[in-house]
Formats: sequence, C-alpha cells, structure tokens
Amino acid sequence: MLSFRLALADLTRPAWHWDSDRWRCGESWVQPIFHPALRHEFDYHAQGTAILVRDLSSRVTLAEPALSDEALSRGDALVLHMQPGRVTLTAGVGGTVPLYLAADGEILHGSWDLPALRRFLRPSRLQDRAVARVLTRRHRYSSDTLFTDVTMLTERAIATFTTAGCQLTYPVPAEHVTHARDLRSGADPRDGLAYLLAEALHPWRASGAMMGLELSGGLDSATVAVAAHQSGAPTLRTFGLLVGGALGAEQHRRRVAIAERVGATDDVLRAHEHAPFCAGGIRASGVAHDPRGEFYREAFEALASRAADRGVTIMLTGNGGDEIMAPRIDELPPPPPQSLAEVSWLGPRTRDAIAAIDDNLAPSAVLPTPTLMGFAIHHPAYLRAGIWPVTPFTHPRLVRFAEQLPLGVRRGKKLYRDFLTRAGLPSFVTHPQRTEHFRDLMQYGLRHHGLPLAERLLAEGMLLADQGFIDPDGLQRTVRDARQSATVPSVLCDTLVLEAGLRSLLAPDSAPVA
Repeated sequence: MLSFRLALADLTRPAWHWDSDRWRCGESWVQPIFHPALRHEFDYHAQGTAILVRDLSSRVTLAEPALSDEALSRGDALVLHMQPGRVTLTAGVGGTVPLYLAADGEILHGSWDLPALRRFLRPSRLQDRAVARVLTRRHRYSSDTLFTDVTMLTERAIATFTTAGCQLTYPVPAEHVTHARDLRSGADPRDGLAYLLAEALHPWRASGAMMGLELSGGLDSATVAVAAHQSGAPTLRTFGLLVGGALGAEQHRRRVAIAERVGATDDVLRAHEHAPFCAGGIRASGVAHDPRGEFYREAFEALASRAADRGVTIMLTGNGGDEIMAPRIDELPPPPPQSLAEVSWLGPRTRDAIAAIDDNLAPSAVLPTPTLMGFAIHHPAYLRAGIWPVTPFTHPRLVRFAEQLPLGVRRGKKLYRDFLTRAGLPSFVTHPQRTEHFRDLMQYGLRHHGLPLAERLLAEGMLLADQGFIDPDGLQRTVRDARQSATVPSVLCDTLVLEAGLRSLLAPDSAPVA
C-alpha cells in the first residue's frame, strides 16, 4: 500500500513535508499508493511520526489507542510509525498487496513491487527453502521471499528497524472455529451469505467508483456478481478469460447467463492469445517482474489492462471462495504424501532444502493462507494498471460464518449453488456438467512457447542450474521426452516461471529471455 526509503539519520529531527506524490524528510521519503479506494493519514507529534494507509472497508484511524488487534481486523490497513532510531510497521489482516522490506545499513527500503528492490537481489543470496517451495509446488505462507535480503510483511506482523537491522515479529495465531455447528431449525444459510456479502460490498458500492468483476463463469465469481447486483451496486462491467473448444463454449454460455441476470456488460479475452510464455508477454519480454507471479500472468495482465482501458478502478473477484467452503483436515481423509518423482530434475541444493520447507512459517492467519498467498502473486498486476482488487469472500465476518457451517452445506459449494438457484440462474450455471479450467491453456503455452524457451535457457546456461537448484541434464531429458509425448509435465511451468523471473530481476539489463 506504500513504498518508502527511510534513513534513521533523518528521523532524529524529522521535518516532513509533502512533495508532489510523497512525504519527504531529508533523503527519506514515503509514497503511498494513490487510488480512490485508499485513504491516508499523517500524524506528527513529539513521540514520533505515524502514517496510516487503509482501504475504504477499514475503520482504523491513527487516533485509535494502540491500534488494537480489533481495529486492524477491519478491512486492510498498514501503519508506519517513525521515531528517532526506530521504524515500526504494523500490518492488518487484509494482505491485499504485499510489502517487501530490505535493509541497507541504516536505511530501510520498502515496496509492494519486488522489482523496485532489485538492487538488493543477488543470485548468491537466494533463499534455499523458498526456492524449493516453488520448484516442488509446496507453497507456504511465510515472511520468506526468494532472497535472503528481502522480507515480506505478513498479516498482523510487526517489522522493527533499528541500527541492529530489521526484525519481524509474527503475531499470535488467529483464533478459528474448529468444529462445524448444526443449523438451527428453519435457518437458511443463504440468508447469512447474502447479508454478509452485502456488508462486505457496501463500502465499495457506496464509493461511486467504476467497478468491474473478474467473472470466470464459475460459482465463486457468479455468487459475487449476484450479491453485488442484489445489494444495489451500479452497473458492473465483467471481465474474463475464455478458454477454447467445447469447454469454452459452455463457459461462454454460463457467462452470458450470469451477465444478463445481473445486467452486466461483459468483456471477454481469448485466453489462448495470452498463453504462458507467449511472445510479447512479460516473461518473454524480459521486463523485470516477481518470479512468484501467477502461472497465467500473461493472460491476467491482459485482463487488467483491458479493465483499466474501460475505466475500471475497483475490481471485484471471487478469490477466497474456494477456501472458505473447503472441508477441514478433520473432515476428510488425509491426502497422500506429495511425491517428488514428477520433478525429476531437482538439483542437490533443492533436495537438501526440502527438510527445511516448513521452517519460518507464519502462524494461523485470520484469512485462509492460500488466499493470502494468491493475493501476493495476483494483485500487483492490478495495482500497476491503477485498479484496486476487492475480494468479498475474505470479509472476516464471512470467513468466521463459513467456518461454522456444516460440511453438507460447504461440500461441493452447495451453499453457492443454492444461493444462485434462488437468484434465478439456470441449472447449467449452478450445476454445470463441466467447468472451465486452464489445463489446456497450460499445455498449449508449454508446447508452443515453454519448450522452446526451456531449450534456449538450457543452451545458454540456467541460473537455477548454476546455483545447484536444478539438474540441467535431468531437465534436458524431460524437455526432450516432452517433445515426443502427448502431454508436457505441467510442473515444468514452475521451473520456467522461476528461471525467467529470476533472470529478469538479476540481469544487468532487460534483455528478453525468449
């Protein structure tokens, strides 16, 4: 929600002033994200200087005593407090965008955009366990980034910067409902869902901003679309990526039905025109970008650009809808242990790091951690397009409501299906025989763009191979076999995404990788 450069020397006798788009004090500066969805407060007093950035759904103020946990649980907020010799950052529960921190002597740098910190990124300072998580798809919510010199501020965490460096303190684990409850006789959980979604949407509906909706044609985004319409939101523009073939035809039919039901203007991009690693995409161009980005980043960045061209400043999404309906660990048999066999090209450094993959994990969060991890990779593209993403399913009261629902209501997203049925949507929307997926898009991107990229990278010499994270001979065999096979291993995408992203950050220039 902001970027900054803070030198401890400037905080001894602070004299902050506003300069165009940021506050300045000596060589220090703080630049909040300027957007209609955000509010900023600046407070200077004898005990120090405080800056608050919050979204419209948050009621946090700098006047609130000690910025209590209860206050920070309302919407998304970030508090920066500066005193002589000390900088403190406190995050709220929302995690809408990441905040990356890097210390350089007695100067602290921070940004929501990792490439802004690329001067601190070196191939010799890769974080082994973080790289191993990416290559094996064993993702974890943590303050770890791919680089040992950069830290991510996780939800409710506190970062403290002094002459001793930057220290991050995790919060106590968030409390959750651990067992489902029985519904009271006559109770209809659809009413609770409708009420809480309306509550989550109210600040954005009342803002008067141009709202879009990331509409897939699935249950989650359809539920948000109906809730927005029922709560009196102005006319929506819906945006989506249309997959190909018969599956795409069914997806299009659902999209049309949903858009007509809520009176939306629908805008569609053909996903195959923006396949992973496609020419002109961010990875092929070599433009500096976060290696942890969305698999289908090329397509979603095209969607964000289209929405911005249409004047959208707030984008509703169905993100988080899967997680709040998911069965708990005690409600389903444990999944089989993950195998590394499909990633046959792992190098010794990665295999050694597997044992530490669960080190330094953030404690239980207020929101589902898979949702928070998705925010960090999905949302910066919207910010670069001038759009603030809003995820109604992560409203804390709705998360807590869902935790209490019986498994029968959550299983298969029955609650969403029943909600959409009551709203008058046809059965081919509420109970589709086949739902959209991006597996074919992944195969297309890997076959037409990924394999040629892999061959080129192997010929040039890969950074991940040089650092011992992958075995180039093993990867070469996989690529050669994939050329002769009907299916390309999808996990190959993870390696290529990571290699392309690291090269974009660590290269001395912006030479393309493909």
